[in-house]
Amino acid sequence: MKTELNTLASLVAAIVWSDGEYSEVERETTQEIVEALELPGEEFEKLIVEAQKATEKLDENEITDFLVKHAENVDEEEIGIVYEVLMQMALCDGVLTGNEVDNLLVIADALGMDQTTAVLLLCDMVKEEEDLEISFED
Repeated sequence: MKTELNTLASLVAAIVWSDGEYSEVERETTQEIVEALELPGEEFEKLIVEAQKATEKLDENEITDFLVKHAENVDEEEIGIVYEVLMQMALCDGVLTGNEVDNLLVIADALGMDQTTAVLLLCDMVKEEEDLEISFED
């Protein structure tokens, strides 16, 4: 990938921030992403954990700034791939929350995607998740 590993790890950590913990299913999804994108697994995992610790104490405004800062560093040719990775992380625990949707839309905007495209891509991925729960509580 042309996008720096730290940038991708930071964005993944911001999605993890939405539900507060880097769970086992998120770790498994990270490994699937590592394999699919042929990333250095141990380094990527380490960067996610470091970024997740950095985001733990951030409030919603601060996490938005964090997301925008890192999304701006995504290689233009990889915007779709990065957005797909982040959607996978948001959905992997079987629950889609309002915070996750908010963060995905902030990221999409920072990546230069229009909101309609971002929502349709999320809808497309959601329809593939048979047992996905939609949570209206944050």
